[in-house]
Amino acid sequence: MDMLDKTQLQWLLAGIGAVVVVLIYLWGIRTRIKEGLHKRRRRPTPGNEPVLGGTGQMSEDFLDSHDFRELGRITPNHHLADKVLVDVEIRPIPREATPSAAKATPSIADVTLPVAEVAPSIADVTLSVAEVAPSIADATLQPPPAFAESPHEPRREPVVPAPPKMTIALTVIAPRGQSFKGPDIQAAASILGFQFGPLGLFDYGQDDSDPLFSMAHLRKPGVFDPQKLDDLAAPGLLLFMNLPGPLEEMKALDQLVVTADQLAQKLGGMICDERRNRLTNQGLMYMRGKVAEFQRQQRIWAQSTG
Repeated sequence: MDMLDKTQLQWLLAGIGAVVVVLIYLWGIRTRIKEGLHKRRRRPTPGNEPVLGGTGQMSEDFLDSHDFRELGRITPNHHLADKVLVDVEIRPIPREATPSAAKATPSIADVTLPVAEVAPSIADVTLSVAEVAPSIADATLQPPPAFAESPHEPRREPVVPAPPKMTIALTVIAPRGQSFKGPDIQAAASILGFQFGPLGLFDYGQDDSDPLFSMAHLRKPGVFDPQKLDDLAAPGLLLFMNLPGPLEEMKALDQLVVTADQLAQKLGGMICDERRNRLTNQGLMYMRGKVAEFQRQQRIWAQSTG
């Protein structure tokens, strides 16, 4: 009986020793794993980490496993998976900036209307647009003025603001080194429906109403003198229109552009904007935008006075 107890005690001590050896071994593995994690923090491994914005896909083995260098890759099925302490670290991964492709600048259409390929003669133009119609230079709308009330003064009735006004202008420029002759201007104006007005301008519109728009020439003083019309040589013509007028604003603008184009074709000139730059689709859209804004200001003024 004593012999049996002694044998059991020896086996028990042997078992305890084996457990202690296994625990020491596992503790050593744990320490080495923690050291591997610290090394990974200090030394990133781009090859084992996904890059933000990358086109590659991460496999399930990568998502469910961890590489510990000399210990190998430990997956959830590994016998040490429940003993491993895994620290998760998120840090930005630098990427090389890819140069963006240069954006091609869209080309602008040459001319809105089919006119002759001519160059304007600007050097000998002596009359500015503002001298014929002063409001053309700015072409700005006139917003209703604001009235500030003082608490120490009696309340006064607000003054009704003036309605908004606007001037739209186009020019027809002669070819470089040439000019429009007075008789040719008069003949083209008569064909297109212009009439000589009391202010020395060719007016376009019905007799019983204000003119829709008027035409002057670009040499001082800008008005047409019937006695000297045969001797006139103008570098260009100016067509200007005051808004509001006898016709709805957008329709009036369309009529102005069509008439200016017809005049340019008959005289062999080029249709331009008020600053004598060649009229393009972009320029025409800009003019239509200004007219649309003027109509909006008109509605605001009508609501404030109604």
